[in-house]
Amino acid sequence: MTDEPLETREPPLRAWSRKHAVTVLAAVLACVYFHAAWPSALLALPSFLSFIVASRGRLTPSGRFGLANTVTSVRLALVLGLTVPGAWLSSRAAAALTVGILCLDFLDGWLARNRGDASVFGARFDMETDALLVLVVTLRLWLVEGYGVWVLAAGLWRYGYVILLWLAPGTGREAPRTLLGRYAFLTLMLGLIGGLVARGTYGSLCVALGTLTVSASFARSIYFAHSAS
Repeated sequence: MTDEPLETREPPLRAWSRKHAVTVLAAVLACVYFHAAWPSALLALPSFLSFIVASRGRLTPSGRFGLANTVTSVRLALVLGLTVPGAWLSSRAAAALTVGILCLDFLDGWLARNRGDASVFGARFDMETDALLVLVVTLRLWLVEGYGVWVLAAGLWRYGYVILLWLAPGTGREAPRTLLGRYAFLTLMLGLIGGLVARGTYGSLCVALGTLTVSASFARSIYFAHSAS
């Protein structure tokens, strides 16, 4: 047992999350300017790599990288792959790839729990990979599938939430991850996948339902952060 303070033994999650949020928001501005999704991959990848390097030795309880984090890394690579030009990847192929990424999301959590590799780093790595997946799919819906710019709202929520708690921290507490939040994420992803495979009113309704659900989840988190302890 070490007497080293906890904050020096855990990854600097809050500081990195803030820098990462600013980086991704800057990437979105670049995506708007270039009318392409690749800037999100170009800027997000170095940010994730810096997080991994800064967390070395604390990636899992044993210190090794671990199989669960390896699966999350594969997920991240596949998410970045979704930023290729629309002509390289059909809508249905993008939907199938998104479903595959979600399946790997269940797998890495199961591996972390059952192999003793669960860690603070792994949980944040997983969550931020999920957030980037949402952003990248919404970018695809806007840039390639012809949806209005409003679809980006779901992809921007995570990063706006981090910046908001930075500028107006309230109690300083982040809402704990709950089944409600997981259901909201799943509903969102099903809605976004529906938007990829459908067109017209049905696709828009799918995306809108997912966006409203995740917006309600983040509204709850903001309330939690600013309510009395």
